[in-house]
Amino acid sequence: MNALPIIKLAKGREKKIRNRYPWVQREEVRSAEAASLPGALGKLVDYEGNFLAVGNYNANSRFPFRVLSRTDEAIDQPFFERRFREAQARRAGITGTNAVRELFAEADAVPGLIVDRYDRSLVVQVRSAGMEVLRDAWFPALQSVYSPEVILERSDMEGRKDEGLAPFSGVLFGEVPSPVQIEEDGLKFHVPILDGLKTGFYLDQRETRRRLTQRVRPGDQVLDAFCYLGAFSLAARRAGATTLGLDINEPAVERAREMAKLNGLDCAFEQANVFEWLEGSEDKTRFDWILLDPPAIAKKSDKRDALKWAIWKLVYHAIPRLVPGGRLIVCSCTYQMGLQELLETIRLAAADLGKAAYFEEATYQAPDHPALMAFPESLYLKCAWVRIED
Repeated sequence: MNALPIIKLAKGREKKIRNRYPWVQREEVRSAEAASLPGALGKLVDYEGNFLAVGNYNANSRFPFRVLSRTDEAIDQPFFERRFREAQARRAGITGTNAVRELFAEADAVPGLIVDRYDRSLVVQVRSAGMEVLRDAWFPALQSVYSPEVILERSDMEGRKDEGLAPFSGVLFGEVPSPVQIEEDGLKFHVPILDGLKTGFYLDQRETRRRLTQRVRPGDQVLDAFCYLGAFSLAARRAGATTLGLDINEPAVERAREMAKLNGLDCAFEQANVFEWLEGSEDKTRFDWILLDPPAIAKKSDKRDALKWAIWKLVYHAIPRLVPGGRLIVCSCTYQMGLQELLETIRLAAADLGKAAYFEEATYQAPDHPALMAFPESLYLKCAWVRIED
């Protein structure tokens, strides 16, 4: 292979790379030889010139170097095929569904590349300039390892701008079936992979849905706030609860109603702004369970205060809607709010109402969204289960 440009780290900044952290920040780069284009391959060395890694270098990014391999090797189709098979092995124990996150970017050592499988369809997100540059290597590897009938790209997220990339969405291979049907623990869903949120479905909440099914009792009243396609509502209803799902997005509410009919379940869904509904709705139903799973508010640290305020406000107005001893499930889907900070925000809201909050358990992202301990940012989703008492 041609000689790669050398990116040299500042003195003392190599330890975390040797310990498998996948990113280099701007201030950690001492010098860098010019790359052919943003995201091109480069070779990372320490202050003394010792080899550390091969990866993508984009001087314009917040994280200009992203590690692909700690071995000096070619980054080509066979490389990605090996990576993809390693990722498959990590997911070998996942059962009960035909919808799985097959590749989770840095946590699967393919930084900037996310791939979700919905039955025989793959939905791809390219989040870094480096993966754009390497498209001719990883795309045929996807076809070789996963043998999909369809590959759809949904690289339409705002974060692409940070990499100097324009949003993109389109079919890369095959013809998208309508609908794309998946199953999870016996429930069926028609997933809008072309225009739905994320890649069409919240695969990461699978374990929380399963735990809710185990804990609700027949006759419980469950409020599913920010319900999207109604997956939590359907899981709770099948367990014998009475459910109400709320979402501000009318098409999502209509799809949730379709999912209930598809599964022969009687679930109620309403189009509503959850913040306004909790604060001022004339519906005075008291719930045994309220699930608060808002969309990500703080992708970056400068939005952390806005996230804390939003969570506090949701919890503050949800607590009066609970029966005595009722429970909240409060979710934060960003690394910017850890479990302890989430619990403290819930505690403050409860204290402001003169209530006692008891932490019972926590659930996290499903195992097909692996959390690499050397990369704390990969543990992003946490849900606090809290009992509220006077």
